[in-house]
Amino acid sequence: MKIGAFAKLYQVTTDTVRYYIDLGLLIPDKKNTQYQMNQSCVDDMAFIIKLKKFHFSLQEIQQILSYKRITNFSDHEDIDYLNNLLINKKNQLTKKKEDISKAIQLIEKAVQTSSPSSKEEDFTGIPLSYVNLLYCPKCRIPLEIKDVTIKNVYIQTGSLTCTCGYEATIEEGIIITANLYEKSPYPSYFYDKETIKEINPKMINLYEKSNFWFQKVLQNIDLKNKLIVETNVDAFVSLPKFIDVLETSAFYVFSGYSLAMLKKIRKRIDRMNPKLNVLYILNSDLNLPLKPQSIDVFIDSLTITDFSILNPRFPIHVLKNYFHSRSTIVGGYAYYDSSAKSLKNISALYPNSHESRLYPKYLEENLSVNGFQMTQSENIGHCTDPGSFFDYHVKDEKLHMLMYLADTKNSTQRDCPKSGLLHQ
Repeated sequence: MKIGAFAKLYQVTTDTVRYYIDLGLLIPDKKNTQYQMNQSCVDDMAFIIKLKKFHFSLQEIQQILSYKRITNFSDHEDIDYLNNLLINKKNQLTKKKEDISKAIQLIEKAVQTSSPSSKEEDFTGIPLSYVNLLYCPKCRIPLEIKDVTIKNVYIQTGSLTCTCGYEATIEEGIIITANLYEKSPYPSYFYDKETIKEINPKMINLYEKSNFWFQKVLQNIDLKNKLIVETNVDAFVSLPKFIDVLETSAFYVFSGYSLAMLKKIRKRIDRMNPKLNVLYILNSDLNLPLKPQSIDVFIDSLTITDFSILNPRFPIHVLKNYFHSRSTIVGGYAYYDSSAKSLKNISALYPNSHESRLYPKYLEENLSVNGFQMTQSENIGHCTDPGSFFDYHVKDEKLHMLMYLADTKNSTQRDCPKSGLLHQ
């Protein structure tokens, strides 16, 4: 019998049969260059299948089969040997069954204790303390708030208008601005379970290292009554990871272009501390309805990286009117070596991207042009296979992660910025 017919008879692949031959589990005849499966192979294969059903490993089967070939289990001593092996395997399986039963019980207990309540949870909305911070991004004057509904100390619905024609709505406690992406630039948002499958665990570990860096730095900054803003939260978001250990008097703003992502973040933060002052803004272009010169700390959790892939402008340039003379940026920047092929892929896949995005010098030079200087930086590592979510990445190229702290320059330097470095 040829290998193909033999494999079909036992419903295995020909590769499996050849592997068994290589291991010595099957000993066929050989005519010229082809194997012929004999009666011995038939008997041995039946024995192998039987032992596999008993959960013996191939290594164990190899030992048993060798003993069988020598003794043929022809006397009581040989049969006792096989019976002892079977009894030991039974005891192993019984122990494994007990362990599995205990694991199932622990899982059931964990599911019962960790599942949130099935009843609909209340959402917080816009704290009234934010009303004086809501300004027109065009005219830079206070917005008029109309048709509001308020629950406790939170605005839950309403509209924001300006005499210039600017309008935004408040729905479910979230400000929804105009000029939104017609559709998200990504198939799903960062917290979505499908997206996480597309990110390599090594890249997730790099993100986690960046979170540790963010937390350490922010805990050493005076955040009391400060306005802290994190944008482009769809690509990556850091603050919700550790916001419960930061200053409770601070004012937090999260902006992103996915309503689902903002609701997810809000739910997480409300569970951690529903009394925090938090504002959520659905926005695509970083023209935020916030008071000029109001941002004290800007969290660049890959905002510059993400925004620059999707837009031709440097994000800090778009946001510059929101900063003041003592503003701080705490950030993480992903970049490639300047010769990387991945950079060319970004240009092809994202033709509207900034011409120098993800280049090594892009961050520091553009921060300088826009009135900031890096005061601290640390390269925390790189990843050569970040996952399919990074559709522009070329295998084995290094995607570096740089963590940095930047402060505004003094007023003289800001009045006379360097020119000609990179386009805005």
